[in-house]
Amino acid sequence: MRVTPAQPTDLPRIHEMITALSAFHGDIATVTLPQLEQALFTSGLSTALLAYDADLVVGYAGLNFTIALHTGAPRIDIHHLYVDKDHRTKGVGRALISAASAIAREKGAQGMTIGTDPKNRSAQAAYRAMGLHEITDAGPRFWIPVDQ
Repeated sequence: MRVTPAQPTDLPRIHEMITALSAFHGDIATVTLPQLEQALFTSGLSTALLAYDADLVVGYAGLNFTIALHTGAPRIDIHHLYVDKDHRTKGVGRALISAASAIAREKGAQGMTIGTDPKNRSAQAAYRAMGLHEITDAGPRFWIPVDQ
């Protein structure tokens, strides 16, 4: 198992995994390859890591970078963590989180966040088994629609 930063040539495979993750959650991915390229390779606000089993990409982590305005400290959110079905429970997610942690340290972040759909019990169980600290007192979050 190896984890490497994504490259622009990886965009089609990343798009496939985003589409699969969206479908898993009952959603439809509408992001385009140019939008992904802008987000991951131009904006500086996001990046992606790819997990390989031999030469096969079997998972990815999408990282979003931000800053805590009240402290000025860098923050990283693992916005997506996806592992192909046949490679789950084999350490792929753990390897992606470990690689993301190295990036967080490099950027001066003290930690990262990762979320999951409330119905995704297997991901929740995996994160607990990894010893991740569950944030239960962060309060509810609300969606604010923006009229177009």
